[in-house]
Amino acid sequence: MPCESSVGAQFTSQQISSGLVWVGVTGEIDIRNGDALRSFACRQFESSQRLVLDLADVEFFGSTGLAVFEGLDDCAKQHGGRWALVCGRPVQRLLRVADTGIPIQVHTSLESAMRALRLVA
Repeated sequence: MPCESSVGAQFTSQQISSGLVWVGVTGEIDIRNGDALRSFACRQFESSQRLVLDLADVEFFGSTGLAVFEGLDDCAKQHGGRWALVCGRPVQRLLRVADTGIPIQVHTSLESAMRALRLVA
């Protein structure tokens, strides 16, 4: 299970199936580590076309995180992939007040996100 640490956060990935990878994040996402998260998540599209970004255990999610979503969406499109988001209150709060300009599949559970990515062709 590949892991990477950046100031204030840790990123982990796990291959769920041949075409689906899970990326879990703990800690805080802000200007200190947003680029590192985007890079880590985007690298996962090298081995999978579907990705679940699990931010359920993130304690703080700053506005820099919106650039993570934009970058991840660009990476998905470049690789012909799709992604879904699992998030808790800190991320939901930011998404309520910010206009990302990209359609984000938001889920409250990992199971829901994986099911959505498996069903959508």
